[in-house]
This record gives sequence, structure tokens and C-alpha cells, in this order.
Amino acid sequence: MLLVPDLREAKRFYCEVLGFDISSETHDRLTFSGAGCEMVAFRCEKAGEIGDYANEGRSVLVFSVQSIEETIRDLKAKGVIFLHSTPAENEIGRYAAFVDPFGIVHEIMEKRSPDILLPESGCPAPHLP
Repeated sequence: MLLVPDLREAKRFYCEVLGFDISSETHDRLTFSGAGCEMVAFRCEKAGEIGDYANEGRSVLVFSVQSIEETIRDLKAKGVIFLHSTPAENEIGRYAAFVDPFGIVHEIMEKRSPDILLPESGCPAPHLP
């Protein structure tokens, strides 16, 4: 679930930039679907702050991608802002954090092995390389 102050901008970002589809919509809610996942965005009063992203408690959606370099290049061409200049790495794979128009941080990850399950969402990005 996401909380966003502007559903029109959320629809643009999550559909046009990240490739999700809208499966349902009301005056204060959007339901996105793609790649076997669903995500709901509710209208809220104000955007969040990125803060000290890596050191503060929070939830992060992680989208599995085939090529992290290609995905970063494609998303940057669409105006997406990444929090680091190069991908980081851990035992699961290589990852890069980016921020949506509302200060919500997400990550893309290129796994070391297709057999590795991502914690939490582990949802493949609908139309990202």
C-alpha cells in the first residue's frame, strides 16, 4: 500500500514510468496491477520525505529486473531520480534505490541467481528490463 497526495501524478508515474496497469480506481484510491502483483495507492494529505533512507525504519518495494544498468538508464531517461550514483551490492544481488514523486523510496534489484527469493514483495517490475 502507498499513501500519495496526488492520485493523478501517482497514476502517471506508476503506469507510464514503471509500467503498471490500473485495475480499479475511485476518487481516493488507485489499484495498480502488473507482473502478477497488485499495489494500492490511497490519497493522503502530504508527501513524505526521503530522510536517512538506509538508516531509518521503513518499508521498501523491491522490483526484480533482468539488467540493473539497462533499467537505471531507462528510468533516468524518464526522469526518475536515483539516490546513489552506482548500484550497491549484497548477498542477494545488485540493487539501486529510487524515489517516486512523493518521496517514497523503492528499489530495483538484479538477483545473483533466479532461484533467490526476494524478501517482502519481490515483485518483478511489469515493463522494466
